[in-house]
Amino acid sequence: MQPSKRGEALQPVISEYLATVWRLPDEGIWEIRGKPQHFVHSKAMAWVAFDRTAAYFEVQGPGEIADEIHADVCERGFDREFGSFVQAYGSKGVDASLLLLPLVGFLPATDPPSVERFRPLSKGFL
Repeated sequence: MQPSKRGEALQPVISEYLATVWRLPDEGIWEIRGKPQHFVHSKAMAWVAFDRTAAYFEVQGPGEIADEIHADVCERGFDREFGSFVQAYGSKGVDASLLLLPLVGFLPATDPPSVERFRPLSKGFL
């Protein structure tokens, strides 16, 4: 599928904005009370935008940013003690939005290490 003219026009504007704001804390998908945090879901959705932009428009710059976001989330959004991704950097909480990570391709859903990363998360909801 070819990008629409509107998509081609919006892509650089949106990408430029996201290239800056993905590094900032935000209110998250659940709009939790309190100060903004570095929510894993928000970072992962920024990754999706850059990953898909790189593939769709066949350009390298967004792919490099996607790689940077991916590394950041895996380093700061994963609690090694708990063995799972967490809701926000530095937190111990989890939420259902994390279950989207394999669905959007952030991690392979069938890879044994990926499956193990989500096992503690699923127990947190039972």
